[in-house]
Amino acid sequence: MDVIDLIEEGEMDYENGNYSSAKSKFLQASSLAPEDPQIFNRLGMLEMSQNSPNEARVFYEKACKLAPEVARYHMRLGDSLQRLSRYEDAIGAYAISLELEPRNAPAWNNRGFANFNINRWNEALRCYDESMKSDPTYAVAWYNYGYTLQLSGRLNDSKDYYQRAVDLDPSDKIAWNNLANVHYNQGLYERSIELYEESLKLDEEYVIAVNNIGNALDHLHRYEESIYYHEKAIELDSTFHYAWMAKGRALTRLGRPEEGLEFIETSIELDSEDPDYHEALGRCFQSLKLYDKARQIINLGLSVDGQHVPCWIALGDINMEIGNTLQAMQCFDEAVRAQDILSRNRMRDLDWIEKGRILQVAGIVHEGFRQYSNAISVAPGTGRPYFRNAQVMIDFDKLSEARKLIEKGLEIDSNSITGKSLLLKTLSGEEIIDRIEEFLFFKGKSSQVQETIAEKILDIDPKLALEFLDKKNSKHFLLLSQCFLILEEFSDSIFFAKKFVRAFPRELNGFLNAGWISIKIKDFDEAIDFFDMAIGIDSLCSEALYGKGSALKKKGEDFSSCQIILSNIDKELVI
Repeated sequence: MDVIDLIEEGEMDYENGNYSSAKSKFLQASSLAPEDPQIFNRLGMLEMSQNSPNEARVFYEKACKLAPEVARYHMRLGDSLQRLSRYEDAIGAYAISLELEPRNAPAWNNRGFANFNINRWNEALRCYDESMKSDPTYAVAWYNYGYTLQLSGRLNDSKDYYQRAVDLDPSDKIAWNNLANVHYNQGLYERSIELYEESLKLDEEYVIAVNNIGNALDHLHRYEESIYYHEKAIELDSTFHYAWMAKGRALTRLGRPEEGLEFIETSIELDSEDPDYHEALGRCFQSLKLYDKARQIINLGLSVDGQHVPCWIALGDINMEIGNTLQAMQCFDEAVRAQDILSRNRMRDLDWIEKGRILQVAGIVHEGFRQYSNAISVAPGTGRPYFRNAQVMIDFDKLSEARKLIEKGLEIDSNSITGKSLLLKTLSGEEIIDRIEEFLFFKGKSSQVQETIAEKILDIDPKLALEFLDKKNSKHFLLLSQCFLILEEFSDSIFFAKKFVRAFPRELNGFLNAGWISIKIKDFDEAIDFFDMAIGIDSLCSEALYGKGSALKKKGEDFSSCQIILSNIDKELVI
């Protein structure tokens, strides 16, 4: 057999799952053509598919030596080195690959993951960013970026990346699960369940998502329902220790600690190094009034992790229950101290902020606002808690209170873009013009902030508003049109009005704006067309009906049908 026949038969054996025969054929081919790098590349790929990264590395190194100009060989060498946990060497291989092919999205992504594995998170994010720039449709990089943000505590930011990942690859069950995890960690348990279910649609036996639904139901105090999911997780994987613990904890919370006991004890038998399990078992013994046993178990958990907050809180609760008030307060102090350490080390001020938001949504406004004080106490050098609190105030239309918070935040971080953009939302148009020097740096830098400034000042100073708008930015077209309308530059006004409706054909305000400008310039037929399109978007839009009727009236045509419909919507509107 010649080399080509051997390779073809090897490929056929590989496709049929006969890996040993495939390898034999490829090796024979390599002995006949020892200078052919593609054969060694095939051997490397075969070994990687068989989870033999070290053997793969040897073949990839031969391929790289024979064809040092081929980028994919270096990338695959990096992949094998990464699987061997030789991350620095892997990064070096990826660097060579990227010198040869700078816009290789998988290579940038894999280089990022190698950096992630040695805790160089900022460099990992940079690499993922390069991967996404190289190929905006490469879902894996979006996922990895989101995962890194999530671990760093930037939950809200991570959601957008996970969402993009599942939009690009709806078949990625892990991405759906992690998107759900972000919502779960923000306390949005109902929404997290919906997203976990998306993961299960792809794989109904995906045990992690099954158990996670149970965890979300636990947080909603729907323990009877949660137990079903924890049981299902155990059925799918009897070694899944967390599911054993979770079922026992749910039973305990239902007032059935006798039943829960064996499940939590099983979880500790499977994994004795998780203090969460000790805390759950201690709570179970507490429910059974076995306080000495409970304290003993909690102390075992603290011997595993002396900074474990739930264990300190549980120990405090148990001591309080048996009348040891002083010891209880000492335990609570330790819990606060441990939480503070966690917050500083892991940006946990974001957790306090998120807790405050959740409480406010739940209607416990005063308690929610108190969490921002906690956030400030664990991160006193940042204006973020003030700005997040201010955003909530703005949402509640409490602009004066929001401004005070923003000013405090800006005292800490005077150059904060977030702080200054929030400040703009609390200022009137006149105030913005008086302080315009503070906001000039936003020109050409932040499209959304430019819109805010222009929108607030266009009625007062349309020429100044125009300075903040970009004639190439489609999102600015509507405001540009309105500025030119006020300046009575009608040709420019209708020009940008038409550009806006072409860019956003489902945006009602665009057609309304174009309709009124057309009436202003006495182009009544075009006005009627614009208002008709607005009515097509919202058939009960009173402004669109009024505008169309007005245009018909000015043309001297029958507008009674518009008036009849309008009278049923708003009797005070008469054309």
